[in-house]
Amino acid sequence: MKIAIVGLGQIGGSMTLRLRRRGYNPDLFDINCELARSLGGNCETFSGHGYDIVVLALYPDVILNMIEKLPKDNLYLDTASVKVSIVKRAAELGLNFVGGHPIAGNEKTGKDSWDPDLFDGRPFALVETPNSKIDVAIKFVEILGSNPVIVDAEYHDRALAYTSQGLYFISKVIKSLGTPYEALSGPGYASMTRLSKQSPLLGESFKRYNSKNISEFLDEIIEELKKISEELK
Repeated sequence: MKIAIVGLGQIGGSMTLRLRRRGYNPDLFDINCELARSLGGNCETFSGHGYDIVVLALYPDVILNMIEKLPKDNLYLDTASVKVSIVKRAAELGLNFVGGHPIAGNEKTGKDSWDPDLFDGRPFALVETPNSKIDVAIKFVEILGSNPVIVDAEYHDRALAYTSQGLYFISKVIKSLGTPYEALSGPGYASMTRLSKQSPLLGESFKRYNSKNISEFLDEIIEELKKISEELK
């Protein structure tokens, strides 16, 4: 399988280490020359042809900015945490494209975030588009050690609002309110504030591409917390 990884942050870098462990030698691309050099990759924008699968391990804004320029003879799999906007545009362009999202990660950044075991046993959401070769994407996900889960884009984005993206904003609130009292914090506080350490760029992409679902989740949380507060009073 001829593979390219575009973007060598936490997801792309971790994929690279996992693939090499499994005997694959993907071509690597990142405009961050330090990251590219660290993995023996190319410090350049991707424009290659003839790949069985090209992973776009990039933020949604970056994917949507480059998607029209992608060569059409490759299968593309993105890893962004929102799906509706991306798969809609890919389908409009007639790309051989599978929307993807590994339900895995950590709060670290850069080279410190690379982990070849990051995907072990974790769900990996896959969204078909009209021209996609999803069987190749499924095989790739299984090579990573993940469990492929085929969903539609709307369900994915709503689910992630409830299980991840909304929790990021709650974590930030807990961190903000708890900071003065951290001398007496323990493992529970550390767990609840872990997501607040994620890159702010992730939070901005959540706001831009999944705000409706996240706001509905937060409204429900507020109502439930109000009930608990009234009981305590």
